[in-house]
Amino acid sequence: MMKIINKACQILATLLGVAALVFFFFDFAIFNVNELSLSGLQIAFGAEVADGINIAKSADILFCFILGVLGVAMSVFTFFRKSNTLKYLVAADNAAVAIYMLVIALSNPWKFVDTRFTADFLKVTDVAYAPFVLIVSIVMFAALIASVAFILISDHIEVLASKGAKKPLLKRILHFFKDYKSECKKIVWPGIKEVLKNTGIVLVMFVVIGAIIWLVDFGLSQLLGIIW
Repeated sequence: MMKIINKACQILATLLGVAALVFFFFDFAIFNVNELSLSGLQIAFGAEVADGINIAKSADILFCFILGVLGVAMSVFTFFRKSNTLKYLVAADNAAVAIYMLVIALSNPWKFVDTRFTADFLKVTDVAYAPFVLIVSIVMFAALIASVAFILISDHIEVLASKGAKKPLLKRILHFFKDYKSECKKIVWPGIKEVLKNTGIVLVMFVVIGAIIWLVDFGLSQLLGIIW
């Protein structure tokens, strides 16, 4: 049963990633110019929206689209290769796209949509987001939840298969931070005298090296002046 749920989460995460990419083909921004609307891909890659009327690329939306493509590609690879690193990368990618698209959706469209059309007679005075900008973010958050569930369930299955030889992921994370905390306690901080001494040494070396570089530069410049 656990393996079926795990596979369902894996498939769901992949399908949601694909769905988010599909939504880039829908309207992302609506302009006041002749009720002009542009899709996410048109905004991301730039496009000719009419005869002689082009729109520049939006680096932010293009970045989200590329991340989405990479996330789907890595998610597909998880079906053919069992790699925990790949699973973590998929989750991190989904989180990045979801958060970035949410920031874009909640921000002023003027910050992320280039309204400088190449036609002088098009004067954009208003631009608004279409609902699909927020929908992409919501879908990617759902993909993130599915990918995290896939990681946790996969780890649980591996722990059960190891018969106690392997600890659950959450316990391993807690154990890592406990070890990190104990190692930090072993750090010996230098006293004020040692700090002042080391600072003085660094400053002296800085002056000495600077003087050497200046002398070499001055000598070479004089030599070039004699030669030329």
